[in-house]
Amino acid sequence: MAPEVASAVPGPGVVIDYSKADAWAVGAMAYEICGQPNPFYREVGLESRKYHESDLPALPSTAPGEIQLVTRLLLRRNPQKRPSARVAANMLQLSLWGRRALAEQGSESTRRLVDWLLCQSAVVLLRGCRGPRGSTVEAELQRSFLSNLELEELRTAAGFLLYGQNLCVMSP
Repeated sequence: MAPEVASAVPGPGVVIDYSKADAWAVGAMAYEICGQPNPFYREVGLESRKYHESDLPALPSTAPGEIQLVTRLLLRRNPQKRPSARVAANMLQLSLWGRRALAEQGSESTRRLVDWLLCQSAVVLLRGCRGPRGSTVEAELQRSFLSNLELEELRTAAGFLLYGQNLCVMSP
């Protein structure tokens, strides 16, 4: 259970914000997806109410740097510092298809992201024109990504990825 939910004290007028609790749970499940035990199961011993982020075990070195970064960010104790599920998904989409768009920082970065999005949209549209044989899992993922996209969430995802690159967490 996410720290903000597990440590909530019930009472009149208490409101629990669940908006990022599911994203936290995905971060915990990422360990299992990568072949390790969930660090919040009893066998491992971390308690979501009082763990320190530095106590989180490392993911296997075979896990791409972007997965490691997203997992660490999703397991931040403070939900205000945790990316939303949509932003985390955008981070992974950008790491798959948008590395060039992330290469340039500064005032040109938004224009570069928009140019990249236009190119991605054109590629997805052209693939769709090829009929059923042109439909691949990757194309469907790209279509889903583009259809649910909000520029501000994409910019936030890019910021998290650049932050990770600056910390040398990203894979080469």
